[in-house]
Amino acid sequence: MNIQKRYKYVPQMEFYDQISCEYKPFVMFFNKTNFISNVVNTDELGFRYNYYDGLIKKQSEFYNHDEISLIIGGSSVFGFGSTTDSNTISSILTKNTNQIFLNFGATAFNSKQELLLFLNFFQKFKKIKDVIIVSGMNDLYLNLVNKQDVWGDFFFKKKYNKIHEYYKNRNNIKLILKKLYLKLLNKKIKSSDHKNVNFHNLDLNFKNLFNIWSTLSKSYEFNLYYFLQPLPSWTEKKLSELEKNIFEILNNSDDFAHQILKEISLIENYEKYKHILEKNSKNNEINFVDLNYEFKKLKNLDETLFVDRVHLTDVGYEQISNIILDRI
Repeated sequence: MNIQKRYKYVPQMEFYDQISCEYKPFVMFFNKTNFISNVVNTDELGFRYNYYDGLIKKQSEFYNHDEISLIIGGSSVFGFGSTTDSNTISSILTKNTNQIFLNFGATAFNSKQELLLFLNFFQKFKKIKDVIIVSGMNDLYLNLVNKQDVWGDFFFKKKYNKIHEYYKNRNNIKLILKKLYLKLLNKKIKSSDHKNVNFHNLDLNFKNLFNIWSTLSKSYEFNLYYFLQPLPSWTEKKLSELEKNIFEILNNSDDFAHQILKEISLIENYEKYKHILEKNSKNNEINFVDLNYEFKKLKNLDETLFVDRVHLTDVGYEQISNIILDRI
């Protein structure tokens, strides 16, 4: 089943499916620049537009403000699933307070890339009050899919390798012909050799990263928070009729990413992963909040909060924003 059928229920996802990435120094890639639509828009750097004072503004317009806060993470922070730029977590927080919260969400970023993005831009602002990381899923996903090494892993790694191999072997006629022959025979390379999550590697990753984040927060005097993303199964959510229809399409699709997310959603992964994040947050004096636990307390948990296993609706992002405001 084609996942595009979900557009019937969540039409805004058609625009998110169109957003691609562009190669960038250090972080490998970032959101497509100058993307324009009725749902989602990015500036000349690739950052999503932010709501402020009744207007939608690009990131560079906030460099001269006396104080700002940053919301950092992957596609959920970017706002996949929201119907407008003003319904992302950062925009909702800005609307509901007298403070400025900026969207540092990056499609498909892992935790190291989130840190590198921060390092590349944070000194452009006069003063950062809060750094709020809403993340977790991409690291767990990559850990399950890819063979881990000391360098870590990132999304689109196979594309990078393919481009590198093509360039390196562009004059090797024999190799090119061999690849064409294999393609004609329709021999497919296995997508992944994932088996189990390597929680030991995840523990080491966050031990190192949280130590760096903690050092930065003390040196530059900003408050630091880590919020673990919510998943429907981890919140023990009863799916709405709309969510049931969407998940039926995703569960019966051949989309590789959604099949991996289905594996990640196992409750045993949640318990072990939460323990790692909670422990390393405590050891590094980082304020940790599990959004899955907080979602379980919601009175409207039965409403349509998710557009898939990771991304949320406008209502879902509003709930995350309310929890953040209650905890910072």
